[in-house]
Amino acid sequence: MKNFLRSVAGKTLAFIVCFMSLCLLAGCFAGAVFLTQNDMKIYRISEEELRSEVVIPNSIKPRAYDIVWSELNGNTVEDSGLIYMIEDPAHIPVAISAGAEEGQNWQYTLSFPCEKVEGDLIISLRYSSPEADPESLYTIHLSVPESSPVAYEIEFLNKIVHLVYSLRYAVYGIGLAALLLAIISFVALMSASARRACDDGLYPGPLNKLPFEILLAAVVMPALMGINMSFNYYGTSTLDIFVPFLLLASAALYICLFLALCMSAAARIKQHNLLTNTIIFRCLKIAWKTLCAALGILKKAGSFILSLISSLPLIWKSASLIFLIALIELIWIIISAGYTEFMILFFCIEKIILVPAFIYLTLMLRRLQQAGSALAAGDLSYHSDTKGLFLDFKQHAENLNSIAGGMAIAVEERLKSERMKTELITNVSHDIKTPLTSIINYALLIGDEPCENEKIKEYSEVLVRQSDKLKRLIDDLVEASKASSGNIDILLAPCDAAVFLSQASGEYEERLTASELSLISKVPEKPISIMADGRRMWRIFDNLINNICKYAQPGTRVYMSLEEDNGDAVISFKNTSKNPLDISEEELMERFTRGDSSRSTEGNGLGLSIAKSMAELQGGRLSLSIDGDLFKAVLRFPAIK
Repeated sequence: MKNFLRSVAGKTLAFIVCFMSLCLLAGCFAGAVFLTQNDMKIYRISEEELRSEVVIPNSIKPRAYDIVWSELNGNTVEDSGLIYMIEDPAHIPVAISAGAEEGQNWQYTLSFPCEKVEGDLIISLRYSSPEADPESLYTIHLSVPESSPVAYEIEFLNKIVHLVYSLRYAVYGIGLAALLLAIISFVALMSASARRACDDGLYPGPLNKLPFEILLAAVVMPALMGINMSFNYYGTSTLDIFVPFLLLASAALYICLFLALCMSAAARIKQHNLLTNTIIFRCLKIAWKTLCAALGILKKAGSFILSLISSLPLIWKSASLIFLIALIELIWIIISAGYTEFMILFFCIEKIILVPAFIYLTLMLRRLQQAGSALAAGDLSYHSDTKGLFLDFKQHAENLNSIAGGMAIAVEERLKSERMKTELITNVSHDIKTPLTSIINYALLIGDEPCENEKIKEYSEVLVRQSDKLKRLIDDLVEASKASSGNIDILLAPCDAAVFLSQASGEYEERLTASELSLISKVPEKPISIMADGRRMWRIFDNLINNICKYAQPGTRVYMSLEEDNGDAVISFKNTSKNPLDISEEELMERFTRGDSSRSTEGNGLGLSIAKSMAELQGGRLSLSIDGDLFKAVLRFPAIK
């Protein structure tokens, strides 16, 4: 049923049923209005009485009026389609139409009161009323030939009267049934609008491209024209048999347009563009964009003015403020008190006193500002001159000098402490490495000696492996300490960044394969050069790729790429972690921090810290990014041309 309603045949059937139901409902409504007029008189009279009340006033009486008026005023009566005879108040015939016979059996007899002024000139003629003077009544006798157009008109009215009278009780039930059928078919038509059989997509028709106001005007304008036509027809004295048919045709056309409008509105609602696809919305949107553009221009202008003002030196700012204040005061004096010599003299004396004082205060603030800027830039040797300062200005300058001295002492103590730590670690490491080398050598010799006990060889291998691990830890500690304190030699030279990626791909291909990882490298065709120390850069690559081999999920891809971004050479390493990364990027950068919280893998947690320090010493930077299980390390170095 659903697919049938969405088909062309189903929509056509629903449209026809809805159209006929609405037409029938409109007819029943009009009939009900007609039946309830005059205190529902129709339910108390016979069909013949109703016919006389409809036919005579609407068809016979207007024509009789026109005939009497024309005949009594001496005008020629055109072919009226009627046979008539007019009698004066004394019942003497004054006008007889062609075709009238002596002893004619007249079908209708009507009387009209007339007023005479200046002899026989008739100046007024109105319909008969109970209060009319019998001596002023003119009588007209009428008969309608069977072949006359009036006869067809009367027959048509008689049929309408018969239909209305026959349905005077059933019209309410028929109207209710038509209403229910119209609602059902209308809902079905709206639900099937913009739909197709066996498809849940939306397929609006060509009307959907037009703005909704145009369709609405296409429905409202015919309705207004039909209402105007109905009022004009209601005011006519003679019934035209074609006018009701024209009104019915107009009503049918309006119903069709109304249903088409509703179907288009339903399609637009389903597409959520009922309001957006309108001329008013588009105009409002253009107005809103224009307003936003104007506000944007004003905002940029305000930002430009503020930036211009902020770029001025403090002295010029102060001078501009003084000038503005003086100008405002002068204008205020002229407006409020008038132009007097006393006020001008007072104004000049005031400014002679205030301007030098204000400039002097500004110069003192400028001196303090320079001292603060020097401290903020890290120049701890800057000393602010307190000569010429007084009160709080002098105290503030002395405080800045004290801060600079204290910070210089603290920095020196910190550097001294770092140097001592580095020297201590270096010396202790050297002292440890000497016996450790002997341990490694003798463990190798023990493993090479022939022995029947296989456990001896196994123990030797454990000693060698753990000793090498301890040696690497010592080397990393020394290098991390030197890198963090800057006590390491860096020899910068132009390098092709793509070469590092190519060497890393070849060097670590076997180890990545052993870890069940696939390496995908992406290098641009255009060379990208950086200033770097090749040996230190290789240590950075070594640490990062070692981490990938230890912590990446087996069976996944590892991506290594090089690209240029805003004048920087960007080297990216991306892999999927095999362990949940419930740690922040900042914590991973710290010393002795490992992505494997269980510490079940090799490593000491110094690799990323060393790589970060090495990158910074070469003028670059290392950043980490964690998104779920995706781990990304990014190296940035300034590219050189």
